Amino acid sequence: MLFLAIMGLIIFLLALFSVIYARQTGGGWKFLTLITVLSALVTIYAVVKLPYWPYNQSQQPARKASSSTSTSASTSKSKSTSLSSSQVVFNEASTKRAAATTKLNEENILKQLQSNYQSIGTVAFTKSTKTYTITPTNKKYVKSLKTIKSYPSQNQKAITTITSNFKSLSKSLQKNLAAGYTIQLLQPDTTDKTLLSVQDGQIMTNNFK
Repeated sequence: MLFLAIMGLIIFLLALFSVIYARQTGGGWKFLTLITVLSALVTIYAVVKLPYWPYNQSQQPARKASSSTSTSASTSKSKSTSLSSSQVVFNEASTKRAAATTKLNEENILKQLQSNYQSIGTVAFTKSTKTYTITPTNKKYVKSLKTIKSYPSQNQKAITTITSNFKSLSKSLQKNLAAGYTIQLLQPDTTDKTLLSVQDGQIMTNNFK
């Protein structure tokens, strides 16, 4: 604007002198007068828009503040987006770590059960149903289970002992893993019939009776 004001002022002065000279010589002063007026208007406009005036100085901080606010909002949004992305990555990593820990605990407990019950049968784990299954294979244990099942009224003490042990085992699973895991004992000489099943310390199936 300063350059425009200076140029306008120069053109105004030249045009003004030209008008005065044309009036004296009788030349075409009307066109020069128009140029003089236009240059005067341009000069006045440029001078008014100079940043040195108080009202222009008050507007500039406002524009800067608005620009700063916009930039700050944009930066905050960018940071928020970045934080949100980081949170998603963190949550995914936490979920994977939790899943890996659960899998390791399930495998360790399976090994422990296989070691503890190897004298009476085999132990398997079904992840989809969170079920540990004991399949009796020891002949003496199989015979005992068959006798208990055939004569439950005469073997109530044995039934109570077995169910109590399975309840304790189930509570141990709940404590070391989580709720929802089941421990079951299959009927002798079968692969799909449950004799006893317990979940979170509660008897779900009892075919001793």
